[in-house]
Amino acid sequence: MKPITSIEDFKKEASNKNGDYSDFFITLNFNLRSSKRILYDEESETFSVINEIDDSYQDDLSETQLADETLIVEAINKGALFKYDF
Repeated sequence: MKPITSIEDFKKEASNKNGDYSDFFITLNFNLRSSKRILYDEESETFSVINEIDDSYQDDLSETQLADETLIVEAINKGALFKYDF
């Protein structure tokens, strides 16, 4: 697993030219994980997020929306977001 240390690092790790999502997780209390599949579109500068816990989907999120509508930016700031290395 690779720790995500900044929003720029996150954008790089979530960008895939072929359009595939990348697998991430947020560490929670008691060693629990919240798994997410995320894609960053460099052209539109938006994120798409699939929340594995309930298969909910958030599409076309700006960086501001990502911070306001998800816990991802907070997790980055707390050192709690990681990318799975498969």
